[in-house]
Amino acid sequence: MKNDNSRRHITKWSLIVIMVVAMGALCYILTHQSDNVGACGEWDKQGIDVSHYQGHIDWEEVAQETNIKFVYIKASEGSSHQDTMYHRNTRGARNAGLAVGSYHYFHPDVPVALQYRNFMNAVDISTQDLIPVVDIEEKGRKPSKQICDSLDKFSAMIVEQWGTRPIIYTHQRFYNYLLQRSFDDHILWIARYGAYKFKPTPSLEDKREHTIWQYSNRGIVEGIEGYVDLNTLHEDKEIINITLKRRFKRK
Repeated sequence: MKNDNSRRHITKWSLIVIMVVAMGALCYILTHQSDNVGACGEWDKQGIDVSHYQGHIDWEEVAQETNIKFVYIKASEGSSHQDTMYHRNTRGARNAGLAVGSYHYFHPDVPVALQYRNFMNAVDISTQDLIPVVDIEEKGRKPSKQICDSLDKFSAMIVEQWGTRPIIYTHQRFYNYLLQRSFDDHILWIARYGAYKFKPTPSLEDKREHTIWQYSNRGIVEGIEGYVDLNTLHEDKEIINITLKRRFKRK
């Protein structure tokens, strides 16, 4: 028969196992909680961003979410990749009455001119309502200064053809680590998610203020299967702040 010490030892380890399982379950709930449109920010300043990962989207149904005012659609990545759903998404979103913009996923190690050509080969400027976006989330093999220089060159190409600087999208940590104080004249779109209902707004070390906050990557929207990114404009900003001022003719 087991003595009392053995029983206490078993009880102790049983409690530890229960606590570990409970903590794991809690962490899973906190980090896998889905969000509805409008979970953060003002009701009439909501937007989404999509790519081929969302599959075939029913844009008419998406537009029934009356607080979704804008959508950014992935156009291209690097020097050659173009999103397979870009043109379908652009047509569908615009036909449904949503304000549409496009973004390019930037690779620091790829020549800037090739990336810009890829972006422009994908995008018809005349279909764009919103300022274009350059999405940078990875450092690659280059030092920080070279990355910022490359991003600045891409921005200059946008200015020359579009007449506006692109919006810069990145995660809060990446901005604080690499981009701060380098793009003071660009609009910022910052991703910061938090967990469950605890979603602190972006906090940038150089005290810059974001214009768009991506507050969830697990959003639920009617018309889209699976999760989608949710965004909101800053309380002091309006759609006009991300709208293209210049109108373009079709190619």
